[in-house]
Amino acid sequence: MTLFVLDASALLAVVRDEPGANVVADRMMGALMSTINASEAIMRSVEKGFPFAAVKSLIIYRQINLVPFDWELALKTAELRPATRRHGLSFADRACIALALREQATILTADRVWSELDLPCPVEVIR
Repeated sequence: MTLFVLDASALLAVVRDEPGANVVADRMMGALMSTINASEAIMRSVEKGFPFAAVKSLIIYRQINLVPFDWELALKTAELRPATRRHGLSFADRACIALALREQATILTADRVWSELDLPCPVEVIR
């Protein structure tokens, strides 16, 4: 069974019912998500008018496993900066990649630029 790591954009696709939401919904039960990415997704959802409690409930209901951002992930996230800088990846993006690398998981994202990266882990672009 494939283990998935959700980028904030993947969760936002579900919250906002955007294209690709069904792909994420089919894979999110038991998926992993960095607390960094969960915070970003919640913040962006609230900015767009979605209730804080609804987004929080979605994470809990879909049994997304939130992974604390620890020292090991912090180091790997920093290490990824030179290789991802020219592609415009954010700190949260690199935190997602670091988690996927550690857990040997497939990343789910709506960000198409990720398909252009030469990452040592699989990336599934949802749209």
